[in-house]
Amino acid sequence: MSEIKVISGIVDIPLNKLHHQYIAKCTPLEMYPGEDPMHVMKSYHVKLLNTIIKHGLNKKRLIKTGYWQERRHRYNIGMIKWTDSEVWKHIKRRWDTYCSLKKYGYDKKKGDRKPVLVLKQPLWETRFNWESGFLQGMECYDGMGRISSAIVLGWKTIPGRYCEDAKPGACEFDKGLNKIKRIK
Repeated sequence: MSEIKVISGIVDIPLNKLHHQYIAKCTPLEMYPGEDPMHVMKSYHVKLLNTIIKHGLNKKRLIKTGYWQERRHRYNIGMIKWTDSEVWKHIKRRWDTYCSLKKYGYDKKKGDRKPVLVLKQPLWETRFNWESGFLQGMECYDGMGRISSAIVLGWKTIPGRYCEDAKPGACEFDKGLNKIKRIK
């Protein structure tokens, strides 16, 4: 958590203003086409839940989703955690989160124990001084499963905390996206 610092108490975070976290090597832009590709409303997380709602936990169908493919891309670039069995377990946890929020909701007391964390400015903008048209606005730092579940459930807001980068400008950005250097 030393990466960010909390700057608010528990507040209602507007879901339509959020973008999911951009990680250059894990989320290559070709996997996220279109206008405002990082917006949470269009995210693979939301599409995954909608697929499960429509077709159930059908592994053959879910393997074809962008969510599964993005996680497998992580495995292919060396993040060995993301085996097929781990992706499947992760998808089941996402579904459990959705079912829990649908059944019990997400009140401010629960939000106080495990709040959604939202950066007022995207990390790539503050940490790397990288300006991009698709990284405008607030970014989900922690809680994408809860956020995507809330979106699918039709909520407009979710309890969370606003945060900011604790180390702005700490990294130098190389336009190749693969060569990121720490500034000493």
